[in-house]
Amino acid sequence: MKETRILIVHPDSSACMLMTSMLQTLCVQLEEANNDRAAVRRLERGEVDLIIAGVDPDDPDALELLHYVKRKFPALPVVLLFSVGDAERTREARQRGADAVLRFPLPATQLRAAVAQVLGRSDLAPRPSPASSTAVPLGHGSVNGSGPSQSYPRSRAEDPSVGHGWTVVDGGGPPARSGWPVPQRSGEGAVLIGEDESLRQAIELAESIAQTRAPVLIQGEPGTGKSLVARTLHRQSPRGLGPFVEVRCLGESAAEIERTIFGERLMVGPAVPGEVERARGGTIYIDDVAALAPELQSKLLRLLRDGEYEPIGSVRPERADVRLVLGTREELLELVDRGGFRQDLYFRISVVTLKIPPLRHRGADIDRLAEHFRFRAAQRFDRPVSGFSPEALLLLRRYHWPGNVQELEAAVERAVLVCRGRQVEPADLGLAATGPGAMSPRPAVDRSRAAGQIRPLKEALEEPEKRIILEALEALGWNRQETARVLDINRTTLYKKMKKYGLLLEEPAWAN
Repeated sequence: MKETRILIVHPDSSACMLMTSMLQTLCVQLEEANNDRAAVRRLERGEVDLIIAGVDPDDPDALELLHYVKRKFPALPVVLLFSVGDAERTREARQRGADAVLRFPLPATQLRAAVAQVLGRSDLAPRPSPASSTAVPLGHGSVNGSGPSQSYPRSRAEDPSVGHGWTVVDGGGPPARSGWPVPQRSGEGAVLIGEDESLRQAIELAESIAQTRAPVLIQGEPGTGKSLVARTLHRQSPRGLGPFVEVRCLGESAAEIERTIFGERLMVGPAVPGEVERARGGTIYIDDVAALAPELQSKLLRLLRDGEYEPIGSVRPERADVRLVLGTREELLELVDRGGFRQDLYFRISVVTLKIPPLRHRGADIDRLAEHFRFRAAQRFDRPVSGFSPEALLLLRRYHWPGNVQELEAAVERAVLVCRGRQVEPADLGLAATGPGAMSPRPAVDRSRAAGQIRPLKEALEEPEKRIILEALEALGWNRQETARVLDINRTTLYKKMKKYGLLLEEPAWAN
């Protein structure tokens, strides 16, 4: 059987690269075109089995390529990827012959399934790859980096946390269900147990970009599990068998961080390799990137933009072969506003941002995590503790958890050790009634007064969108094409938003 040829059409080269990475595990040949004209030229040469085209439904010409294809090549299937949801445009695309209309970005598994369904090919199985050869879905084992997976008991009686939803564990307890493989040991505890919607969204986005080379920013408070997410991204990527190195910036001097990341090449003495060199062919995770000094932000920008760096004492740039994953506990955009973080670096690293929610915002997930930690600690310390009293559970739910999952794990382990009965009581947890973690009662709210002060959500969200667009335009010299590329929208959408927010009036006369 001849190899299937798929033509990917998108004006944004990074989006083309993302889709290519999503589909490269299939037994297909992938080609790219950055506009309709290039796609038509490619079609005239023949031998295309499927078109995947990314379009902006707000663009009046969004369906022109579809119209051309269905007129000239009626049997050629077309999958459209809309940058925003638009029910009316979706119906129109279907009427014009689109075989599928999906929202982009989307999980890689969803895109691959759509391709197989449209082509009617059940044989489009992923190619074996180094990244997938050791990957085991949660619930069937845990990945230890390069060796085989280990099996764990599966019944609810053996672990009540099993079957409660998304779970990532650190190797010390039984895993539960999800589509993501996990590292055997993470050093951050079980952080992704639960069914919180914002957590699910972060996981789905992570799954969709794991196979790409794009830099990733992971945002979350200390103890939420950013390092574990970074490790899992690495193991799911084509670099999964390569090295994973981690650099923590907080509390270190600028000179020490520079030496750690970029290494040293002095005239006298042996060269000291940096983590960028040690991570060659793999991934480097730089945590607390907001703590980097301005000169190190410049070097990091060069590494991202040009793929090269200079070790301390060297006069010759060296090529890097790493994927960058960065972590932050800060709101980087606020730091940009205050001049504490480079704006151009922010736009480079924030295209793909995974936001890990704090534990206090994850509702019933606290119960699931606590039960998981109780089960594991009871086994480890051989203690006959079988659950929590209602009062203890209420305290767990009302506590603020400034240390997030790490603090919860420590509190539950302590409770299991000091508990004198079969149930954990509030006093066993050792949580302070006052202090940063204590939950104060909710104050009474004047609802009629509050309702008058609250604006509609759509109106409230317009302010940050306008600010982001304006900052990007100013940073990029009011170059609309470059601004649209960095913001991952097309020029038509950018123009409409500039008009909507009155930014056309602020545009310098020399621009565009």
